Amino acid sequence: MKYQALYRKYRPKNFNEVAGQKVTMQILKNAIINDHISHAYLFYGPRGTGKTSIAKIFSRTINCLNPKDGIPCEECDNCINTKDNGCVDIIEIDAASNNGVEEIRELKNKISFVPSVLKYKVYIVDEVHMLSTGAFNALLKTLEEPPSHAIFILATTELNKVPLTIISRCQTLEFKKIDEQSMKNKLNEIAEKEDIKIDDTGLKEIAKYSNGGLRDAIGLLEKANSYTSDTITDNTIKEISGNISDEELEEFTSLFESKNIEDILTKINDYYNDGVDLIKLANNIVDYLRNKMIDSKNYNKDICSLIIELDKMISIMEKSENPKIVFEVTLINYLLDTKDDNENHKPATNVRVENNDKQDNNRVEEKLIETNDVKPLDVDEKFKEIRVGNTLCNPQKNIISNIREKWSDLKDLAFDEEYGNIARLLSSDINPVAASNTNIIIVSKMKGLATQLNSDIITVEKIFKKVFGIDNKIVCLSQDEWKEYTLEFKNNKDKFKYQEEIETKPSSKQSLKEKAKELFED
Repeated sequence: MKYQALYRKYRPKNFNEVAGQKVTMQILKNAIINDHISHAYLFYGPRGTGKTSIAKIFSRTINCLNPKDGIPCEECDNCINTKDNGCVDIIEIDAASNNGVEEIRELKNKISFVPSVLKYKVYIVDEVHMLSTGAFNALLKTLEEPPSHAIFILATTELNKVPLTIISRCQTLEFKKIDEQSMKNKLNEIAEKEDIKIDDTGLKEIAKYSNGGLRDAIGLLEKANSYTSDTITDNTIKEISGNISDEELEEFTSLFESKNIEDILTKINDYYNDGVDLIKLANNIVDYLRNKMIDSKNYNKDICSLIIELDKMISIMEKSENPKIVFEVTLINYLLDTKDDNENHKPATNVRVENNDKQDNNRVEEKLIETNDVKPLDVDEKFKEIRVGNTLCNPQKNIISNIREKWSDLKDLAFDEEYGNIARLLSSDINPVAASNTNIIIVSKMKGLATQLNSDIITVEKIFKKVFGIDNKIVCLSQDEWKEYTLEFKNNKDKFKYQEEIETKPSSKQSLKEKAKELFED
């Protein structure tokens, strides 16, 4: 017999074989038992949670001649006709490939025909959110008043893309992620039937990795079985799924405490070169830090902050074409912030500075310099203020529009030896927001990235000249800074006037020694 994938082989045939979805199962079974079957259903939820499988089960059960407690008898003619998914009265439509108006019109023309064999003619429309606007409009009237022999089951992973007019004509049922225990039970059942050796750590790792999707979980079990003839463990799953072991995870996260940025960047680069999925790695770090903190009952504000930052970062990485850069910059930003906070809480450091007066050779009195007074020079803020003012005093929409249209051209410099690093940063998380004839404002979601770009703003300006053909002066703001400036601009536009720049390059942080030297000469 031809080999069949496990997720197809063990697709549930009735409601009792379904893993999870307890509430949805009970609603559908009660509808069948009480003969309260709606004319249209809308199943929505994550992929791999059983929407299409349950639609088929429901179709068979409502057509069974002798159902018992909402379960098909498997013996009547209708059950036999629908057993192998070959019945002409159960029509499956893939909206991703049949999303036009003509397909829906053809459906409307045929729906009036009575079923050939069964009691009900059932239309299962998968990925319904892929229908075009015209197709949705053509479907509306049919959904509202279908013939008594026709039932619609719509399925989607993206409910937000389905028009409210469609949703309001259906009974909506949410499919949630399969809980870990239900998934482990199902996987263990399949493993026993297929003679697959797997321990509890392997089952737990598959359930964790598949993120509530049973189809993905079964596929991973099958993949692991092909990978090894030994007992499948959590490390087996990590190896084939591109994750790292708990020991490596502990070693990597320990670098956060030492705040050794160089070692962290090296480690990230090693993982990237080894093919580790950095988004999965970030998710694993979040889980690991959370579990470690709660299990040890050592609640740490820095760890909580890091978990929040990583969670925000994951959503940015999923949309970014350069997730590695986002990962690196987020960790650098966090480590620099916490490093600064720790330094600000250190006790004052006494620095004794001596100077001989030429006339009386008296000792200059002892001077104290506190470490928390060592900040960037005021020119940094002045630099931003001047460049923002020079942009907003005479904004030019056509310039910023042209930059946005050509923004994707930055990718051409992604691997340039001189500009590649900065070009990748610009293309990954930066938005151009305003421009004048002389200046441009760009915005980053991450404060650390904005600071980094401002420290190398000359390179940024060279890139803009090379890619967009403009010679404007640029400043990068964080999102919060940009919000403050826009609010100020709305309240008082006249405040923003053109100023000549005195300092064209922002200063960097000075060390204590450099600050002391500047104050007291040599």
